This record gives sequence, C-alpha cells and structure tokens, in this order.
Amino acid sequence: MYLVRPVDFADLPALERLAQQAGIGITNFPANRERLNDKIASSRRSFQADVVQPGDESYLFVLVDTSNNDIVGCCGIDAMVGVDTPFYSYRIDEVVHASPQLQIHNRIPALFLCHDYSGTSRLIALVVDKAHQNPIAMSLLSRARLLFIARYPERFTKRLFAELRGDSDKQGYSAFWNALGKHFFSMDFKKADYLSGVSNKNFIAELMPRYPIYVPTLPEEAQDTIGVIHDDSGPSADILLNEGFEFRGYVDIFDAGPSIEAKTDILNTIVRQTSGKALSLTDKPKGPIHLIATGHLEQFRVTAAPAEPQVAGLALEKITQDNLGISSGSRIQWIAL
Repeated sequence: MYLVRPVDFADLPALERLAQQAGIGITNFPANRERLNDKIASSRRSFQADVVQPGDESYLFVLVDTSNNDIVGCCGIDAMVGVDTPFYSYRIDEVVHASPQLQIHNRIPALFLCHDYSGTSRLIALVVDKAHQNPIAMSLLSRARLLFIARYPERFTKRLFAELRGDSDKQGYSAFWNALGKHFFSMDFKKADYLSGVSNKNFIAELMPRYPIYVPTLPEEAQDTIGVIHDDSGPSADILLNEGFEFRGYVDIFDAGPSIEAKTDILNTIVRQTSGKALSLTDKPKGPIHLIATGHLEQFRVTAAPAEPQVAGLALEKITQDNLGISSGSRIQWIAL
C-alpha cells in the first residue's frame, strides 16, 4: 500500500536518491543536498503558514511504501511562480511576412521569450522510483496534489500549469539547447539545467536573446524537438492530460519541453472529488480502488485502497483507516481511481 504525506527533514537522503535517479531535465528537483534541504524547509513553512491568498509558498509531498516505510516518490506544488524573479518561457507564435507586389504571404513560426506564467500556480517535481512506476502509485502521487488544491483553493491561483521534460539523452545532450541556448550561455545543457535548479534565475534574463527566434532558422533536429515530451515523462504527462490539462503553445527555454495548463475548476479530480465521513467495513469492500484523503495541512494524507461508497459516506477496511490515521466518522475526501 502507498501513502502520500508532506515532506519532512528526515526524508532528505531519500530525496537525494530520487533526484540522482531522475537525471537531467527536472530543474525544480536538483540533485543538490543544500537545495533539497531548502525545499524541505520552504515546504514546512508553507504548510504552517496562515494563507488567505497565494504567494511564494511551495508544498512538497512524498510517496511512502507502507510495507517498509521507504520513500519511493515525491511531487510538489508552487503556489505562485515569478514572485521574486520573472518565470520565463518561450511562447510559440507566428510572424507574418508579406509582399503584395510579389503576391507572397508567409506565416513563419517563431519563439517569443515571455513570462506569461508569472503569478500562476505550478505542479512540480513528479519523480517516482523506477521500481514503483506502476499506474496506482503514479496516479496517487500526481492526483494527491489536486485533492490538496481542492481542499485549500485559497492557497492557489485559478490557473494551474506544469512543465513537462523535453527531449534529451542520458548524457545531457539536447538538440534544442545546442542549436540555441548554448550560444548565449556558453555552457552545456547539463550545467545550465543544474544552475537553473540551484541558483538565482536572474542569469536567464541577463543572457537570453530578447528578439523572436524564427523556428525555420534552427537546425531540423532542433525543430523536431520543440514541444516533444521526454520518453520518461510520458506516463506522468498522460495523467495530467486525462485530467484536462492542455498544451497552449508554451515551451521550456532550455529543452523546449511543453508546458500544459488548465483552470482548476475543470480538472477531473477537483470536479469529481467528494467529501464525507469514513465508515467501517467488516468484510472486503465491494467497490473499486479509491483515492482517499484526510488531515489538515501538515497532517494531510492520501492513499489508494478498495472502498465501498455508501449513502452515509465511504466504507473503508480497518487497514486503510489505520494507514490514514483515522477512525469511523472522520472527515475524508475521495474519488474513484
């Protein structure tokens, strides 16, 4: 059985291991002990804060294998990006070049540096140990964040986005970076990706080109990677796309991975989640596996377990109640997996 809960300082070694396993391209989860420790501290402050509207809070959750209490995954939510420094993306748009005299009218795709996502909530750092990348664990971890947003809507913006890792290989080669970013940053993709995760991002604004980049001027290999999702991120992307996220023409400035977005009030988990009482079962539940959440802020917990919907609430096995630290009559949220 799996359990999602807020991160704690004791989880730091496990987060280091997960960050090393995740590899290159997840800039918001760097393999740096000091930076990860800062993320834990920031998350704890955020859970403890009295929030009436979103700010610079960041919430980090871990996935626990309850059979041995191992940390086997993590994910998070930034309440609002771009609070201290602008959050940069490339917006894909078209530039029209026309000559009435020659009767030529060309629409040329171009990349415009922008910070349109500044002031928006972001899903971050979905990383799962390779041995646990099964549909239940992946869905539980990803959608637990949406149950948290549904419970505390005042802590997040009504627009939500996620960056998906772009195309690169295990050695850190990115065709898009080599064709564009390398010429302005004078470093390889691996180093730029690492610096973006551990340092102030002012260097991006200082070094990035200010003018539109005409896509046809890039090598074909680089053009082919724009908006392409890394193979390892396919399963996590599918979960969000099935929730209602869409690609709206924004890509990462480093690897050209797509950003997807949605209004929170149309997302499947948020719209369909139900609140009520936990009920006790003596027999095996007849219903399907459900995502079940309980607890206030730092005590927030989510698990996936068979459950039986009833008029008075959701009936759970004792092992599920024990796992969540609740009893019959406790307030819970749930949605069928």
